[in-house]
Amino acid sequence: MEDKYSKYIRLFTSLVITMLGLILAFVVLLLLIRLFFGLLNYIPWASYIYIIFILSVPMMLFTSIYLIYFKRTIQHPSAIARYISYAVFSVALAFWVYFFAKDVITFTTHAYTDIDHYNSYEMIFLAANVAAIFLVGILQALTAPEEKDWIEKRNERMSN
Repeated sequence: MEDKYSKYIRLFTSLVITMLGLILAFVVLLLLIRLFFGLLNYIPWASYIYIIFILSVPMMLFTSIYLIYFKRTIQHPSAIARYISYAVFSVALAFWVYFFAKDVITFTTHAYTDIDHYNSYEMIFLAANVAAIFLVGILQALTAPEEKDWIEKRNERMSN
């Protein structure tokens, strides 16, 4: 027969080892990140790849969000909300294409390594995009038909 406290000792030991493993993994991850960023100074093409990646992240993120919303808007029941959403998405996507092209041209001509010189990271531009996403979401939510709650759905199933 197993001792009463042995399962608690085994549980405590596994929890302590797990916590130590997580802390060790976190320290190793930080050291690897430090090594990677330290190598960027010695490998010039790696810094260019890194900057291109940093430049393309907001464009890829917001473009994918707008395209997902664009596909969901096709099935929206309100025509006015659809047209307003299409207009906002089209303008936003056009701005993202323009600013990304302008940023790539700026990068290829000047090769700045800080984001202050690129339009994709302008605070007003990013805030306007986030606001547009939320406003279109609110517009579509307010113009959509009301959903039935779980009680009404249950009552309908019971009556059928």
